[in-house]
Amino acid sequence: MPYFVFKLFEHPVRRAEAIGEFARYPEASRFAKAQRAGLGDAACTVRIVFGANALEAEDMLLAPRAAPPRIGDDF
Repeated sequence: MPYFVFKLFEHPVRRAEAIGEFARYPEASRFAKAQRAGLGDAACTVRIVFGANALEAEDMLLAPRAAPPRIGDDF
């Protein structure tokens, strides 16, 4: 399964824009680091996601995550 690199925009609407697909993690990591260096003060982040296809990777990236447990919460 390939690694997908996305630009993630939070405002005004949360959306993801695919910017690359790589077979190996080191290649995806180098590309993502180069993209992050070129962003400057842009209103987006660059993320790497592992998935079967671009649609699945985008769904995983945009899916809401559960809040982590707080100190003192019982599991």
